[in-house]
This record gives sequence, structure tokens and C-alpha cells, in this order.
Amino acid sequence: MPSRRLQILLFTLSFVTFAWFHQGGGWNQNARFAEVRAIVEQGRFSVDDYMVYRPGQPRHLVRPQIVRGEFTLDGVRHQLSWGAWENVGTDAKPDWRQMGSHGEPLDPAATMVIIGEGTCTGDVGIAPDGHFHPNKPPGASLLAVPPYFAIFHIERLLGIDPDDWWVMTVNAWLCSVFTVGLASALGVVLVLRVASQMWPGKTRAALAAALSFGFGTTFFPFGTLMFDHNITAVLLLASFAAVRNGRPLSAGVWAGVAAVTNYLAAIPGAFFALWSLCGRRGNDAGTLERENASGADDAENPQSDQPASCRRRLRWDAALRFTLGVLPCLAVLLAYNVAAFGSPFALNTSFQNPIFKEITPAFLGMFTAPSWFATLVISVSPWRGVFVLSPVIIAAVAGLFRMGKKGTLRAERRLIVACAAYFFLINICFNGFHGGFAAGPRYLIPALPFVCLALVPAFDRWPCVTTALAAVSIVQQALLTITDALNPLGVGAHAWVNHPGEWKDKLVGNSLVWRYAWPLFAHGRAWPVIDAKFEEWFEWKRARQEKDGLPAAELQTRLSKLREEGRAKVMRGESEPLWIAAMDGPVSVNTLGMWDGTYFQNFPAHSPAAEWAAFNVGELIFPKSRWSLAPLLAMWIAGALLLRRMSRAERWAGAAG
Repeated sequence: MPSRRLQILLFTLSFVTFAWFHQGGGWNQNARFAEVRAIVEQGRFSVDDYMVYRPGQPRHLVRPQIVRGEFTLDGVRHQLSWGAWENVGTDAKPDWRQMGSHGEPLDPAATMVIIGEGTCTGDVGIAPDGHFHPNKPPGASLLAVPPYFAIFHIERLLGIDPDDWWVMTVNAWLCSVFTVGLASALGVVLVLRVASQMWPGKTRAALAAALSFGFGTTFFPFGTLMFDHNITAVLLLASFAAVRNGRPLSAGVWAGVAAVTNYLAAIPGAFFALWSLCGRRGNDAGTLERENASGADDAENPQSDQPASCRRRLRWDAALRFTLGVLPCLAVLLAYNVAAFGSPFALNTSFQNPIFKEITPAFLGMFTAPSWFATLVISVSPWRGVFVLSPVIIAAVAGLFRMGKKGTLRAERRLIVACAAYFFLINICFNGFHGGFAAGPRYLIPALPFVCLALVPAFDRWPCVTTALAAVSIVQQALLTITDALNPLGVGAHAWVNHPGEWKDKLVGNSLVWRYAWPLFAHGRAWPVIDAKFEEWFEWKRARQEKDGLPAAELQTRLSKLREEGRAKVMRGESEPLWIAAMDGPVSVNTLGMWDGTYFQNFPAHSPAAEWAAFNVGELIFPKSRWSLAPLLAMWIAGALLLRRMSRAERWAGAAG
């Protein structure tokens, strides 16, 4: 096991890095933060009173109370309605704008507000009692309740307004830091610990694997966002490690919390329960380390037809302890379901926004047959491809094959492959496989720590190639994190050129890094996307002008003037005609706040609220400047030198021992 000093240093570097960035608002994290506020401030799970924000004076945001989908603001009655898909082509969906959020006909006398456009989030559903709830498992929100409870009550003692836009921004950042950021930093250390146990004496390779996982995969940008993926990944790895070390009770607890955080984590949890049952003994880890250290891991146990890492004798006592660990978590989930939805077996996804549901038969309304397009997109495309955005995973896959040569690690290898295959299959069957605004294939994140364990044999066998792949991965993930972890390329209407050949762009040319993140960081604007979108907008305007039947000369004059005026607005960074033109780099690009469901919903472009919706800590000194990253870079240079020295010292100490 690596020394405690090495682990503490790695944790500190990781935690500061994840805490350095606040990525702003978005549907997913806004829904969670709304639930956290509702629990702490009102003692309820429904988010009715935290869905609609309107600017007040001077920085105060007004929150009208919503009753059965209606609210009154400035004497005007408003009625919430679900959004709609355009009824175009054979895949058209119903126009939900024709009915209110509760299914009642829209009142012509009321002002219609589309959920997700006039509210801070569209990731909600309506429970049978008529209240709104996030369409997310409750785990991440419940974990954020303790830090926000402390923050809120301290601020109340100081007379600080929780509906001040800057206070909301800081509070959301702190909640993310002390839930997702903290869990992510622990996850980096946990990968180091587990990898060191699986390959004793390979501390430097284990450290390289941990750093590659933490900062060379999609785990990095999502360590700075209040999503559940990183928490789920760390909890599942903790369960895996606990089973491996003969602690089935704690393994059950971690697996149970993971399932409460992400319902899909229940299946990997069942894998680990089965592993406990199949005979993972408490002293097997120590036996394995001794065998590996003596070179016995390169062959099967000569005394048995079974690998040393898995015993055939069923251990019902271990399975029982695993189950006892899961039960309290299950009780929490059932109690939450009863309190929120009136039934222990109703889930948040049961009542969600209808725009997320398929009109054709689908499991849970969202899962269909595997898609070849989704398979290619999340594997090899520059838009969402895990092998393109994190090429170090290629080395990890090669490392998995080397694991197959080690008889004592075959059980671990099977579990790694099973977890990776499970989350990959789920992703390609999901109707929202792309993950919306995201810096990569976010639904694969829970599988990443398992796959990255296999980087240890890769670094050990092919150090130069694996290091090069890791360096490319870290650079790309750093660019995505520094600029906009909620990358809208290819998803938002302002960044998606929606033409019949769009699928080709997704598979070949729609690079998150080189069309969006790098231009933002290098030039301050995403010019490749802006230019393409401007031409699309201009062609749309041309088609509308041509329908007016104007003489050719007059039409040409009007179009020339339209192009000139439109281009001038883009160059000035105005939100019309292109929203994306008003999103400035080089860092912290996202302008969505915790109060917004769409860009510039409550505050205009370049206003303080929009500019500070996302930030990094260094911007408190160097706002909107690359220099804001200098303190973090200096910390990592010093930290890397210390990590290298410590790992080298431990290597020589191990050799001497």
C-alpha cells in the first residue's frame, strides 16, 4: 500500500483541482440544487418554489410560489406547460404545448411558461399529488444536504440573502465541492489504493493510472459538476475494493448508497454481492499480494483448477453481511419514495418530463434496442467517443488482455469487463445516449475507475506509449474543464447545424475539443461553430426573403445588408442572431446560472450575473483570464515533483525490503 503521505498529497492536489472550478448552471444540477434548497429551507422534497426565478432589486431574485402548475407574478397569472418537439418527419412527437403541466387545457387568459425555457430546469416530473420533483435519484441531493444545511444557517445568522444571484452561485459551487468534488478526490486516491493492492510493488504505475483516471477521462470535468456519475463511480469502486478485502458489510453499504444515487448501479452491486457469495475470503487479498510479489500471479494455482482469486465454496455469511449493508440504503430510498410520491415503489423517473420519453414502446419509456449510431458515437467519434477524448483508455483495454495472463486476477478482470460492458450497453440503448450538454460520454463514467485499473500493466509494459496517450487525454480533458464542461456542441439549437447529414458531423467532424474548447481557450470565441451557425442562419433568412417575391436586385441588396448587420452583431458578441456569439472565453464560458433554464433567460449577455455564472477560483484575482489558471498550474508542478520523489522512494524501499 502506498504511504499515507503519498495518498494525502494526491488527495489534496485532486480536491483543490476539482474545487477550483464552478461550471455554472444547467437543467441537471439546477434540479438537484432546487431539491437541496427545498429540503433545507422548507423541509420538503418538492421543488415547486425553486423552479421560477425573475430578477429583482438589486441582486435579489424573486421566486413566485407555484400551485398546481400556476403562479402569479406582477399581477399576471402564469401557467406552466411542457415543452414540445417540432412535428417534423416520421419521428415527430406530440405537441405538449397544447396542455398544461398537469394535463389540463391551457387557459388563454394566462401567460404560458414552457418548463425548461421559463423555469430554471426541465429535469422535473409531477408526482401524483401535483408537486414537482427532480427526475433524478435522490442520492446526490441527499449527500448535499449536510453542507448546504451548514451554509444556509451560517448565512441566515449573518443576514445574507439566499436568493441573491451571487450567493446562489457560491452556494451551488460549495455544495458541488463538498459532494462531487470531495468524492472525486477520494476516488482518485481509491484507484491508487486498489491498483497498488492488485499489483504490489507497482506504486509508480498505480499512481500513473490514478492520475490518468482522475484527469485524463470524462471523470475530470464531471468532478466539477453536481451530477451523480462521479459519486456513483467512486461508490461502486469502494464496494469492489471492500469485497476484495473481505469486508462484505461495508461493500453492501457502498453498493446501496450507489444505487440510491443512480438506480442503474444496482446491477454492478449485484455483481459484487455474487462475488462475495462465491468465496472471496478476507485473507485472499493478502494471499494475492504475496503470490504476486513472488511472481505466482503469472500462472494458475498448481494445486487447483480454479484461480487463487476466486474460491468455489459459497460463503453465505459474507452474502448475508453484504445484504445487511444494503438494507439501510434500501430503507432510505423506500422512505423517500413514500414521502415524495406516496408509494415505496414509485421512482423519480416514473413522472418525468414527457419530452424524455419515447412515443414507441420502450422500457421505462427511455430504453430501446441497441443503436449502431450510439455505439459509434460514444466509442470512436470526436463528439462523444471515449477512445478519442480519452485515448489512454485504448491502453487500458490492452492492459485488460494482459490481466488475463494473471490467474490470480481473473475474477477481478471478469468484474471489470462486466461493469464496463453493462454501462456501455445501457448507454447505447438509452434514447438520450449523448447526455445533452456534456464534455463527453458521461453515462460511461461509472465504468471508468474499473477500466483504468488495467492501466497499471499498460504503464508497466508499454510506459512510453501509455504515457503519451495519457498526456493527450489529460490535455483534452483539461481544455474541456477549463472552458465549458457543459459543452453544448451538437446539442443546443445555437450550436447544432441541423441538416440531413448531421450524423456524419457527429461521427467525423464535430469535435468537442478542436471545434469548441480549443478555439475558446486560444481565441476567446468558438469561431468554427459560430461561422457554421451564422451561415445556417443566413441561409434560413435568404429562404424567407426569397419567398417574398422581391426583384433580384432589391433582394440582393437586402441580403447583403442583412449579412453585414448580422456579422457586425456577431463580432460585437451580441446574443442575436446567435446565442453562442455572446459566450466569451477563454475560461469559464457557461453563462447559465442556477436560475436559468435557457441562455440569457433572466440576465442579458455580458451582465455580471451571466459573466459570473461560471468561474474558477483564480478569476477572483484574474477575471476572464488564462492567468487564473497559473496558481493551479504552479501547485501541480510542485505537487508532481513531490509525487515523483515519493513514489521513487517507495519503489526503492520496496526493492530493498
